[in-house]
Amino acid sequence: MVKFSPRAKFVAITIDELILVPIAIVLVYYFAREILVPATLLLIVGSALFVVAKYYLVYPSLAKETHQIYRMEGMHGVVISRVTGNEGKIKVGAEIWDARCDGPPIEKGTDVVILSRESLKVRVKPVD
Repeated sequence: MVKFSPRAKFVAITIDELILVPIAIVLVYYFAREILVPATLLLIVGSALFVVAKYYLVYPSLAKETHQIYRMEGMHGVVISRVTGNEGKIKVGAEIWDARCDGPPIEKGTDVVILSRESLKVRVKPVD
């Protein structure tokens, strides 16, 4: 899995909004030339303020490795499809997750506890 730096993520989610600035300037040039200079200044200053505000509001969350909502260690679920070392499914709340286990297979209907999350799969063991 490719991991991007927080800075690369920020650029990726900001660049599409900044593409609108030159488009707006071109539209003003063709349809309202009399306000080209003030509109251009307003668009540039506004986009700079937008990037600064977005940086302070969004960047800290991009720097975190995972969001708290996806830390699943210790959560409980129920096996809905036999869990083995290679395949299986569990239900955690209203969500269904692919699951794996290290020991013997875990049968359908068994309560399990999540040991770790690996991408979109969870490693589980039966509740003691």
